[in-house]
Amino acid sequence: MKIIMYLFFILISLTSFSQEEILIKGKLFFSDNFYETFPNLLVKLDSSSKYIQIKEDGKFEIKTPIKKESYQLFFYYGNIKFKEFDYKFKWTKRKKPKSISLAEKCEVNKSLVKRDFKKGKMKLYFFKEDEKVKLTDKDRRIQKEYFIEYIQFPLSEIINYDCYLDYNQRVFKFLFLIGKKKYLDKINNNVIGYHYRYNITK
Repeated sequence: MKIIMYLFFILISLTSFSQEEILIKGKLFFSDNFYETFPNLLVKLDSSSKYIQIKEDGKFEIKTPIKKESYQLFFYYGNIKFKEFDYKFKWTKRKKPKSISLAEKCEVNKSLVKRDFKKGKMKLYFFKEDEKVKLTDKDRRIQKEYFIEYIQFPLSEIINYDCYLDYNQRVFKFLFLIGKKKYLDKINNNVIGYHYRYNITK
């Protein structure tokens, strides 16, 4: 009888272990400006149809009964998949969520502003989700006067949004330092970081 009871408890323990859920904890790092522009961010496992909403601070949790070496995470804004990430099983043992960068590397970054200025080719990146922005005569006049080119990037490139934001903020600072502050009053309001253009700390 004791042997039967012993085997019974082992079976219960193994069943409980097999049903243990794996908790995937992560934090996607992005700027406040990014979340204001793209507030409804989602994440899911590649093997699942269930979407989890990412919180304002970038944190998310996904539960799965499947234990494996790594999990492929897909990040979405609406129906646009903007990032994939390979999440290792060992990170499920962490107390804190795994940090995940929005863009691993920025090809456009603030260090390029000085170079672009010397070439007379500084840029200001802008974004509007629903339509292509048509530049006004005022926009074209400002481009010519300040040697700046407006560039609209597509929704499919939102992973680079914070890269463009850093670049734009450095342009704002550069214009301020060379005595072109009045230009900041005139820029197109679709420019990324428009509402932060007078913050020249970066």
